[in-house]
Amino acid sequence: MQKKIDTELLKAIIDSPFNEIDYEYLLAHHPAKIREEEMNVMTKEESLYVPSSLSVENIRIPSSEPQRNIRLRVYRPKGKKNLPILLYFHGGAFIYGTPEQYDFIFFRLALDIDIDAVIVSVDYRLAPEHPFPAAMKDGYDALLWLSESADHIGGNKNRIMIGGSSAGATIATSLTHYARDKKEISIQHQYLLYPPTDHLLETSSMNELANAPMQTKKAAKWMWKHYLQHSMIHPPQYSVPLQEKNFKNLPDATIIVCELDPLKDEGKEYAKKLQNAGVSVTLLEIEGAVHAFDFFPCQLSETFYQQQVKLFNPILTQKS
Repeated sequence: MQKKIDTELLKAIIDSPFNEIDYEYLLAHHPAKIREEEMNVMTKEESLYVPSSLSVENIRIPSSEPQRNIRLRVYRPKGKKNLPILLYFHGGAFIYGTPEQYDFIFFRLALDIDIDAVIVSVDYRLAPEHPFPAAMKDGYDALLWLSESADHIGGNKNRIMIGGSSAGATIATSLTHYARDKKEISIQHQYLLYPPTDHLLETSSMNELANAPMQTKKAAKWMWKHYLQHSMIHPPQYSVPLQEKNFKNLPDATIIVCELDPLKDEGKEYAKKLQNAGVSVTLLEIEGAVHAFDFFPCQLSETFYQQQVKLFNPILTQKS
């Protein structure tokens, strides 16, 4: 396994302070404690410089549920309006993670995309305290708000793209199915980074790469268990992407998988389901990469970042 991983990436993973967190043990025994462990690491890191031409703002929007609201972290170029919107869901096994963990990517991306864009990251509710469908509902509330009030943050309500990484990509995928069936909002595109798409964990890559760095089969099992809880045998509609029955009339998709990620085949199977239903799909496999590779400073991550800019530009220049 280690011989095939990009050597610079592997060193970055080993050297990362997050490598000291025993994610697999905590997922099984104290899942919520992962948030505390990650926060301890993050508080020791230096604050990132916010580019002078970028506005970064936390706003709160009303939830469809009484007496609560939802935090959105908004990244947008200053002085620009009517921009396309990327509604994003952070990763973290449905259990941990924050929008702020993506600052180092979005500070750049919001400005580097040639036509600029507003990036809206949802601070959705987390399992196990809030299992499915809490995160998807928060996402739909955010989508509804953008469809009515996007101009408040310089966005165009008719040019909304949805995306996410890891478990966040699962939530984004669920939301595209849900929004299609609700028929209230049109989503232009779905952008999915190494998405978990099936709770059954029976693919070839899941078994062959069961003990891969950054994502193991055991961790995947606990992730789904906390997210679905008592619905593992009969998951509710929209919760597990590959268990859906209807893949027609969904937004075009860009799907990124990693060569050494046990989730790889799930992403490919989801892409195939979309293609068979007539949905246009761009599928990209990153050689030498493991799950969440783009969080680690190395040339592989930088090369992929530049690929992302090129991938986003034609998507975001599409007119509704």
